Amino acid sequence: MEILNHSSYIRRKDMDSVLNCLVTDKLDPGEYSDKFIKTAKERLLFDYGTSLRNPIIALQLAMECLALGPGDKIAMSALSPAWAFKAVVSKAVLPLWLDVDIYNASVTAASIEKIRAEGAKAVYLAEPWGIMPDPSLFADLGLPVIEDNSFSLGTRSGDIMAGSIGTFCLVALEPGCAITAGGGALLYASAKRDAHALRNAADSLLPEERMSDMNSALALTQLKDLDKFLAKRKELTELYIQSAARGHKKLLASGNEEDSCYFGCVVVFDSGTKEAMAYAKKKGVNSSMAFEDSCAARGFVAEGLCPNAASLVNRAVSFPLNQRIGNAAAQKIARVLASLP
Repeated sequence: MEILNHSSYIRRKDMDSVLNCLVTDKLDPGEYSDKFIKTAKERLLFDYGTSLRNPIIALQLAMECLALGPGDKIAMSALSPAWAFKAVVSKAVLPLWLDVDIYNASVTAASIEKIRAEGAKAVYLAEPWGIMPDPSLFADLGLPVIEDNSFSLGTRSGDIMAGSIGTFCLVALEPGCAITAGGGALLYASAKRDAHALRNAADSLLPEERMSDMNSALALTQLKDLDKFLAKRKELTELYIQSAARGHKKLLASGNEEDSCYFGCVVVFDSGTKEAMAYAKKKGVNSSMAFEDSCAARGFVAEGLCPNAASLVNRAVSFPLNQRIGNAAAQKIARVLASLP
């Protein structure tokens, strides 16, 4: 059986939770949405949060809370997800594109200098493949940050947990994210003043902009088992690192994290990505270009503006690393990583 690269990992208990919601015949935001927010608040330690129909709405709401409007600049990595660009331009806000570190795909000190020099009013901070940037870069920036914690739930750098950098934190709950609701997003604020602004903005949301109870029922069980997911992914990561080293391959990784969420296995090739992907496919292991859904890959970033990001778009390939993978499949993936051309 083919080993899928992206898997939402829906279990029997997830199905039972959704079924219990379905039999109430109340799918609009209600009891399960409230339970999900309560559980998320206990786990992620925020003051106020709300669940939205999708991450585009969540980012739009965060920008509203920051009073970002036409002509304002928001700094964002060229490897930000394509949906983030759609949210930004919907408000007539201008993206200020930032290049990344070639080894970890995170924004750099040079990026921070660009933010200061070019007058951005806020930062949208993507953390692709669960890799956090150095939190100290933002300590004295003096600008609000919308941190995207969709893939980095559980990552920690020193005493700083992913989600603690941002004025507002966004967690997409789409298929293939760290946890899934089948579709949706969580937006929260930790500080009381920011939480007050978010609460006021959320009061004007229409029911169609809020995440349904059916999606909340799925997200609820996923969030409760996050620690189990992290433990499984850590086990797989340790195996993959050894295998990639035997094959003399470089993995995308940050040296800052003391505890990683171990979200993905991304190999950065010098060349020959098509050959490597074809080889993995022949062995029954799915793979994909790691940044194929990024702003840089979709052509939203001017050519030559962010060379490191463009390089990673063409050279980084992701391999399966998720909590669905059993021992036999893990060994197969490890053998592929050790023998990639």
